[in-house]
Amino acid sequence: MANPCDTCPTKICCNPKGPIIVEGDVNIVDKYGRPLCPDKKKKSHVLCGCGQSLNKPFCDGKHNKAGSDEDDDAISDE
Repeated sequence: MANPCDTCPTKICCNPKGPIIVEGDVNIVDKYGRPLCPDKKKKSHVLCGCGQSLNKPFCDGKHNKAGSDEDDDAISDE
């Protein structure tokens, strides 16, 4: 039996204290509905997950300098 996620059109990978990688067809818009990614040919986007990017909502690699905690592998589902 196939993994149900294998047939999903979009995949989101959450990395603790790091980037959120979005693969597949997705429209990223601001709070007013204006597109933030005009390049429709791009099939993956890397979003900021640490809150330190100067290019939010996109990742600029600042998480690499943020340090790490012992609980880096924990992902909260709250």
